[in-house]
Amino acid sequence: MKIIVNLLMLILFISCSTEQLKLEQYQKYPVKFVKRNFVYTDKSFEIYLPFKWKYKIENYENVAEIILGIDVASEPDEKNFIDILSIQKTTGFSTEKNLEAEYLKMLENLKRKSNFKLIESGKTKLLKNETYFVHSKSNSGTYGEIELITLITKSNYERNFYYLTASASRTKELEKNMAIMIQCLRTFKQKEKK
Repeated sequence: MKIIVNLLMLILFISCSTEQLKLEQYQKYPVKFVKRNFVYTDKSFEIYLPFKWKYKIENYENVAEIILGIDVASEPDEKNFIDILSIQKTTGFSTEKNLEAEYLKMLENLKRKSNFKLIESGKTKLLKNETYFVHSKSNSGTYGEIELITLITKSNYERNFYYLTASASRTKELEKNMAIMIQCLRTFKQKEKK
């Protein structure tokens, strides 16, 4: 009888440990890491980034809707998987140019991608301003596939939008790495002046 009880407990533990974490759980996930403050070159925003991650200010001359952006990448793990934080300021991708329309456009684009599965979406209080989010993952079933959480919020003083994306490889370190990125995104502050 003890063997059966122990086996059932093991099965219960394994099934619970493979549960898909949601945005709110990543926000509260206990993780400690060293961070550094980063201020974008034109001082339009600041954010705390993981200390050893490398950043690159991107040039989006070929994408009319993207005004500015930065990508921040982790060091590759032992199997060369990396995690990336991306922040882009855009003029918007929807025709209506309002926050809800941007969110619905992102959901529409996700539905067209047969290789991605929606986990959850909606409004979040992660940032100071009104914010929507889309949480999805690749459904290829391969080790290291991508999980994405994108936050969409309005620019404070313009009719623009910020897209903040945490992109994690679904490895054994997924929960820790996604938690680090989400906790960094929580520190995002717009610094635009009127």
